[in-house]
Amino acid sequence: MECISISHKTAKSADRQQCYVPEESREEFLGKIMSLDRIGQCVLLSTCNRTEIYVQGEANSFQGVEEVFAQAAGSDVEWVRSLARRYEGRRAVQHLFRVVCGMESMVIGEDEILGQTKDAYMYAKEAGYTGYELNSIFQAALACAKRVKTQTMISKTSVSVATLAANEVFRLPMAHKTVLLMGSSGKMGGIILKDLLSHDNIRVIATSRSHNGLFRNNSACVETVDYRERYEYLDEADAVVSATSSPHYTLTAKRVKESLKTVKERLFLDISMPPDMDGDIAKIGHCRLVTLDEVSRLAGENNRLKQQAIADAEEILEEDLEKICNVLAFHHFIGSDACWKEKYQGVSAKKLLYLLRDELDNKSFQAVLDVLTKNGL
Repeated sequence: MECISISHKTAKSADRQQCYVPEESREEFLGKIMSLDRIGQCVLLSTCNRTEIYVQGEANSFQGVEEVFAQAAGSDVEWVRSLARRYEGRRAVQHLFRVVCGMESMVIGEDEILGQTKDAYMYAKEAGYTGYELNSIFQAALACAKRVKTQTMISKTSVSVATLAANEVFRLPMAHKTVLLMGSSGKMGGIILKDLLSHDNIRVIATSRSHNGLFRNNSACVETVDYRERYEYLDEADAVVSATSSPHYTLTAKRVKESLKTVKERLFLDISMPPDMDGDIAKIGHCRLVTLDEVSRLAGENNRLKQQAIADAEEILEEDLEKICNVLAFHHFIGSDACWKEKYQGVSAKKLLYLLRDELDNKSFQAVLDVLTKNGL
């Protein structure tokens, strides 16, 4: 397996936005990957923080994949190469395991990536773009992630990007806070809404494209207003949060400046990809704009607190990685020689053990002997 990865570790949000493959373009993108001569299987994972393509086929298929990547991004191959990390073989499998377990996330241990990876895999599988190798690897990675989340503290102590962003609202100095939230019906917006409602003295105004009024969520009332009226509520808001999937700005600097009448410190939180808010909002007096790139700074301290949980997760990951690599190696072995059973049928156990003793390093040979002893062979 090979992987090309562009993530928050290698690219700023503007570059990640350019590499992002939206749902409506996913089928075309995967079709182009599958049309390459060297490729037999592929899975695309594209989120606000990473776009990765996993492929199985002949060795060294990076160039063709990079060309498809560059075409989709409207750029050239050299630009893609300047942002991408490339993995192959065991390192590619290990990278996927780390991604699914939340160990490569901006916020280590966050839960969203598990569901996003499962959705990406299932889409490719149902489209007929996967086979034995990618099916085995992705299923093993998803199983490993579930094991990590249940057997370590990495998720129990984790918070999502959305929660870290919501924490910025809680840090505002005023006792009673009014928050204008756009995108509350989405996944990120839903997490933020839940976090906001878990605190007292926070009034939430959520935009809606369907109706005005009040709705009840987690035993708290949320005021809803028509999305088209969002600028009318800016002046009373202490914080404005946008987490939509809109291809257009939800707020422009010009309209924001015209709408603000009261002089006070305001927080604007934009955790969308592509960005929801005009970057020039940060230039308006008394307005602080926090974007996805800045959330990575907030994630730093959170990640430092999880060092023991990360070490525990690493042990589980290595165990499961060894198992799937052995499964794949055995599958490749029996697939490359249809007569392997007949070849070894007349070989004595003693001769086979001597052969293994002479060819394997001490650690590997001792592992073979331990397995035989453990199973009474």
